Amino acid sequence: MTMYALVSPGGSPGVTTTALALALTWPRPVIVAECDPAGGSVLAGLFAGHLPAPRGLLGVALDTGQGAGVVPGNLTGHLAPLDDSGSKMFLAGINDPRQAPGLAPSWPVMAATLASQQADVIADCGRLDAGHGQPLSVLARATAVVMVMRPSLRQIAAARPRIDLALSLIGGHERLGVLLVGERGPGGERGHAAGEIAKALGVPVVSTLPDDPRTAAVLSDGVGRRSSLSGRPLMRAARTAGLTMSQAAARASVPAAMPPTAGQPEVTVSAGAGGAQ
Repeated sequence: MTMYALVSPGGSPGVTTTALALALTWPRPVIVAECDPAGGSVLAGLFAGHLPAPRGLLGVALDTGQGAGVVPGNLTGHLAPLDDSGSKMFLAGINDPRQAPGLAPSWPVMAATLASQQADVIADCGRLDAGHGQPLSVLARATAVVMVMRPSLRQIAAARPRIDLALSLIGGHERLGVLLVGERGPGGERGHAAGEIAKALGVPVVSTLPDDPRTAAVLSDGVGRRSSLSGRPLMRAARTAGLTMSQAAARASVPAAMPPTAGQPEVTVSAGAGGAQ
Protein backbone atom coordinates (compact mmCIF):
# COMPACT_ATOMS: atom_id res chain seq x y z
CA MET A 1 0.00 0.00 0.00
CA THR A 2 1.14 3.62 0.49
CA MET A 3 3.44 5.08 3.13
CA TYR A 4 3.30 8.74 4.15
CA ALA A 5 6.04 10.27 6.28
CA LEU A 6 5.00 13.26 8.38
CA VAL A 7 7.77 15.55 9.62
CA SER A 8 8.07 18.96 11.23
CA PRO A 9 10.55 21.83 11.16
CA GLY A 10 10.37 21.97 14.98
CA GLY A 11 8.39 24.28 17.22
CA SER A 12 5.53 21.87 18.05
CA PRO A 13 3.25 22.28 15.03
CA GLY A 14 1.31 19.14 16.05
CA VAL A 15 2.64 16.29 13.90
CA THR A 16 1.30 13.52 16.16
CA THR A 17 -2.11 15.18 16.50
CA THR A 18 -2.21 15.57 12.71
CA ALA A 19 -1.21 11.93 12.16
CA LEU A 20 -3.97 10.73 14.47
CA ALA A 21 -6.61 13.01 12.95
CA LEU A 22 -5.70 11.75 9.49
CA ALA A 23 -5.69 8.10 10.57
CA LEU A 24 -9.03 8.24 12.37
CA THR A 25 -10.68 9.68 9.24
CA TRP A 26 -8.67 7.64 6.70
CA PRO A 27 -10.83 5.91 4.07
CA ARG A 28 -8.80 2.66 4.04
CA PRO A 29 -7.02 0.42 6.55
CA VAL A 30 -4.16 2.42 8.05
CA ILE A 31 -1.31 2.12 10.54
CA VAL A 32 0.12 5.08 12.45
CA ALA A 33 3.80 4.35 13.11
CA GLU A 34 5.50 6.41 15.82
CA CYS A 35 8.97 6.86 14.31
CA ASP A 36 9.90 10.05 16.17
CA PRO A 37 13.39 9.59 17.70
CA ALA A 38 12.35 12.00 20.47
CA GLY A 39 9.81 9.41 21.63
CA GLY A 40 6.19 8.48 21.01
CA SER A 41 3.24 9.98 22.86
CA VAL A 42 0.09 8.13 21.76
CA LEU A 43 -0.01 5.73 24.72
CA ALA A 44 0.33 8.51 27.29
CA GLY A 45 -1.62 11.01 25.19
CA LEU A 46 -4.67 9.76 23.30
CA PHE A 47 -4.99 6.67 25.52
CA ALA A 48 -4.01 8.51 28.71
CA GLY A 49 -2.00 5.52 29.91
CA HIS A 50 -5.01 3.15 29.88
CA LEU A 51 -3.81 0.88 27.07
CA PRO A 52 -1.24 -1.83 27.84
CA ALA A 53 1.98 -1.10 26.00
CA PRO A 54 2.28 -3.21 22.82
CA ARG A 55 5.65 -4.45 21.59
CA GLY A 56 5.73 -1.62 19.11
CA LEU A 57 8.77 -0.20 17.37
CA LEU A 58 11.27 -1.75 19.76
CA GLY A 59 9.73 -5.15 19.15
CA VAL A 60 10.11 -4.69 15.41
CA ALA A 61 13.72 -3.58 15.91
CA LEU A 62 14.47 -6.69 17.94
CA ASP A 63 12.88 -8.90 15.28
CA THR A 64 15.03 -7.32 12.59
CA GLY A 65 18.20 -8.41 14.37
CA GLN A 66 19.48 -4.83 14.27
CA GLY A 67 19.03 -4.69 10.52
CA ALA A 68 21.00 -7.84 9.81
CA GLY A 69 18.52 -10.00 7.95
CA VAL A 70 15.11 -10.83 6.54
CA VAL A 71 12.02 -9.87 8.56
CA PRO A 72 8.36 -10.77 8.08
CA GLY A 73 6.14 -8.04 6.69
CA ASN A 74 3.28 -8.86 9.06
CA LEU A 75 3.34 -6.63 12.14
CA THR A 76 0.73 -8.61 14.07
CA GLY A 77 1.81 -8.70 17.70
CA HIS A 78 3.47 -5.31 17.48
CA LEU A 79 0.34 -3.24 16.78
CA ALA A 80 -2.46 -1.88 18.94
CA PRO A 81 -5.91 -0.65 17.82
CA LEU A 82 -6.58 3.07 17.45
CA ASP A 83 -10.33 2.56 17.56
CA ASP A 84 -12.95 -0.20 17.49
CA SER A 85 -13.11 -0.52 13.71
CA GLY A 86 -10.30 -3.07 13.44
CA SER A 87 -8.89 -1.22 10.43
CA LYS A 88 -6.99 1.56 12.18
CA MET A 89 -3.91 0.51 14.12
CA PHE A 90 -0.78 2.05 15.56
CA LEU A 91 2.79 1.03 16.14
CA ALA A 92 3.96 2.51 19.44
CA GLY A 93 7.32 4.27 19.39
CA ILE A 94 10.11 4.47 21.91
CA ASN A 95 9.41 6.14 25.26
CA ASP A 96 12.95 7.36 25.94
CA PRO A 97 14.95 9.45 23.43
CA ARG A 98 18.12 7.82 24.74
CA GLN A 99 16.97 4.68 22.92
CA ALA A 100 17.10 6.44 19.53
CA PRO A 101 20.81 5.92 18.73
CA GLY A 102 20.42 2.20 19.33
CA LEU A 103 17.64 2.06 16.73
CA ALA A 104 19.76 3.69 14.01
CA PRO A 105 21.07 0.42 12.47
CA SER A 106 17.50 -0.92 12.26
CA TRP A 107 15.88 1.92 10.34
CA PRO A 108 16.53 0.60 6.80
CA VAL A 109 14.87 -2.76 7.50
CA MET A 110 12.08 -1.20 9.58
CA ALA A 111 11.37 1.23 6.73
CA ALA A 112 11.16 -1.69 4.30
CA THR A 113 8.79 -3.51 6.65
CA LEU A 114 6.49 -0.49 6.98
CA ALA A 115 6.48 0.05 3.22
CA SER A 116 5.43 -3.59 2.67
CA GLN A 117 2.22 -3.47 4.70
CA GLN A 118 -1.17 -4.36 3.24
CA ALA A 119 -2.47 -1.12 4.77
CA ASP A 120 -1.53 2.49 4.28
CA VAL A 121 1.07 3.72 6.78
CA ILE A 122 1.30 7.20 8.29
CA ALA A 123 4.76 7.48 9.84
CA ASP A 124 5.07 10.20 12.48
CA CYS A 125 8.76 11.05 12.15
CA GLY A 126 8.75 14.16 14.33
CA ARG A 127 11.26 16.96 13.82
CA LEU A 128 13.39 16.42 10.74
CA ASP A 129 17.10 16.76 11.45
CA ALA A 130 20.30 15.28 10.07
CA GLY A 131 21.51 13.82 13.36
CA HIS A 132 22.27 10.20 14.24
CA GLY A 133 19.20 8.13 15.01
CA GLN A 134 16.85 9.92 12.61
CA PRO A 135 14.47 7.69 10.60
CA LEU A 136 15.82 8.95 7.27
CA SER A 137 15.26 5.55 5.65
CA VAL A 138 11.53 5.93 6.33
CA LEU A 139 11.49 9.20 4.39
CA ALA A 140 13.44 7.60 1.54
CA ARG A 141 10.91 4.73 1.33
CA ALA A 142 7.81 6.90 1.68
CA THR A 143 5.53 7.53 -1.26
CA ALA A 144 4.98 11.04 0.06
CA VAL A 145 6.73 13.19 2.65
CA VAL A 146 4.56 15.88 4.24
CA MET A 147 6.00 18.69 6.37
CA VAL A 148 3.46 19.73 9.02
CA MET A 149 3.97 23.37 10.05
CA ARG A 150 2.31 26.57 11.12
CA PRO A 151 2.20 29.53 8.73
CA SER A 152 4.64 31.68 10.72
CA LEU A 153 7.89 33.23 9.49
CA ARG A 154 9.82 31.31 12.16
CA GLN A 155 8.49 27.99 10.91
CA ILE A 156 9.09 28.90 7.28
CA ALA A 157 12.73 29.75 8.08
CA ALA A 158 13.16 26.46 9.97
CA ALA A 159 11.50 24.52 7.14
CA ARG A 160 13.82 25.69 4.34
CA PRO A 161 16.93 23.63 5.21
CA ARG A 162 14.75 20.67 6.16
CA ILE A 163 13.00 20.79 2.80
CA ASP A 164 16.45 20.59 1.21
CA LEU A 165 17.30 17.59 3.40
CA ALA A 166 14.06 15.84 2.48
CA LEU A 167 14.68 16.47 -1.22
CA SER A 168 18.16 14.97 -0.93
CA LEU A 169 16.55 11.78 0.40
CA ILE A 170 13.57 11.40 -1.90
CA GLY A 171 15.03 12.89 -5.06
CA GLY A 172 12.04 14.83 -6.37
CA HIS A 173 9.59 17.62 -5.56
CA GLU A 174 6.61 15.50 -6.66
CA ARG A 175 6.81 13.44 -3.46
CA LEU A 176 7.07 16.38 -1.06
CA GLY A 177 4.40 18.73 0.24
CA VAL A 178 3.41 20.97 3.13
CA LEU A 179 0.38 20.68 5.40
CA LEU A 180 -0.45 23.89 7.27
CA VAL A 181 -1.96 23.92 10.76
CA GLY A 182 -4.02 26.99 11.58
CA GLU A 183 -4.08 30.44 10.01
CA ARG A 184 -2.15 32.31 12.68
CA GLY A 185 1.27 32.26 14.28
CA PRO A 186 1.92 31.37 17.93
CA GLY A 187 1.44 35.01 19.01
CA GLY A 188 -1.96 35.26 17.34
CA GLU A 189 -0.62 37.21 14.37
CA ARG A 190 -2.07 36.38 10.99
CA GLY A 191 0.06 33.79 9.26
CA HIS A 192 1.44 33.79 5.75
CA ALA A 193 -0.82 32.64 2.94
CA ALA A 194 -0.45 29.17 1.47
CA GLY A 195 0.71 30.58 -1.86
CA GLU A 196 3.45 32.60 -0.19
CA ILE A 197 4.68 29.58 1.73
CA ALA A 198 4.66 27.36 -1.36
CA LYS A 199 6.69 29.97 -3.25
CA ALA A 200 9.18 30.44 -0.40
CA LEU A 201 9.76 26.71 0.07
CA GLY A 202 9.43 25.57 -3.53
CA VAL A 203 6.95 22.80 -2.71
CA PRO A 204 3.14 22.77 -2.79
CA VAL A 205 0.82 23.19 0.17
CA VAL A 206 -1.31 20.05 -0.03
CA SER A 207 -3.91 21.01 2.58
CA THR A 208 -4.69 23.09 5.67
CA LEU A 209 -6.06 22.03 9.05
CA PRO A 210 -7.86 24.48 11.34
CA ASP A 211 -6.96 25.38 14.88
CA ASP A 212 -9.34 23.25 16.95
CA PRO A 213 -7.98 23.15 20.53
CA ARG A 214 -10.86 21.08 21.89
CA THR A 215 -10.35 18.24 19.42
CA ALA A 216 -6.57 18.53 19.58
CA ALA A 217 -6.73 18.04 23.36
CA VAL A 218 -8.52 14.71 22.89
CA LEU A 219 -5.95 13.48 20.36
CA SER A 220 -2.84 14.78 22.12
CA ASP A 221 -3.75 14.25 25.79
CA GLY A 222 -6.88 12.11 25.92
CA VAL A 223 -8.86 15.00 27.42
CA GLY A 224 -12.57 14.74 26.61
CA ARG A 225 -14.81 12.24 24.83
CA ARG A 226 -13.75 10.44 21.64
CA SER A 227 -17.30 9.41 20.76
CA SER A 228 -18.20 12.79 19.23
CA LEU A 229 -15.00 13.47 17.31
CA SER A 230 -16.20 12.79 13.78
CA GLY A 231 -18.15 16.01 13.30
CA ARG A 232 -15.57 18.39 14.72
CA PRO A 233 -13.75 20.91 12.50
CA LEU A 234 -10.33 19.26 12.76
CA MET A 235 -11.67 15.84 11.84
CA ARG A 236 -13.74 17.12 8.92
CA ALA A 237 -10.69 18.94 7.55
CA ALA A 238 -8.46 15.88 8.18
CA ARG A 239 -10.81 13.74 6.10
CA THR A 240 -10.45 16.16 3.19
CA ALA A 241 -6.68 16.42 3.72
CA GLY A 242 -6.36 12.64 3.65
CA LEU A 243 -8.15 12.42 0.32
CA THR A 244 -5.93 15.17 -1.10
CA MET A 245 -2.79 13.41 0.14
CA SER A 246 -3.96 10.11 -1.34
CA GLN A 247 -4.55 11.73 -4.73
CA ALA A 248 -1.15 13.43 -4.66
CA ALA A 249 0.56 10.17 -3.69
CA ALA A 250 -1.14 8.36 -6.55
CA ARG A 251 0.41 10.86 -8.96
CA ALA A 252 3.88 10.62 -7.43
CA SER A 253 6.46 8.31 -8.93
CA VAL A 254 8.25 6.08 -6.42
CA PRO A 255 11.34 3.96 -7.15
CA ALA A 256 10.74 0.22 -6.83
CA ALA A 257 13.55 -0.01 -4.28
CA MET A 258 15.67 2.59 -2.53
CA PRO A 259 19.38 1.99 -1.88
CA PRO A 260 20.26 1.25 1.75
CA THR A 261 21.61 3.96 3.99
CA ALA A 262 25.38 4.22 3.72
CA GLY A 263 27.02 1.42 5.67
CA GLN A 264 23.78 -0.54 6.06
CA PRO A 265 22.93 -3.91 4.46
CA GLU A 266 20.36 -4.45 1.76
CA VAL A 267 16.95 -5.33 3.20
CA THR A 268 14.60 -8.07 2.03
CA VAL A 269 11.04 -8.46 3.25
CA SER A 270 9.73 -11.99 3.09
CA ALA A 271 7.12 -12.92 0.51
CA GLY A 272 3.52 -13.35 1.46
CA ALA A 273 3.62 -10.57 4.04
CA GLY A 274 0.32 -9.53 5.45
CA GLY A 275 -0.77 -6.23 6.96
CA ALA A 276 -2.79 -5.07 9.92
CA GLN A 277 -5.90 -7.07 10.47
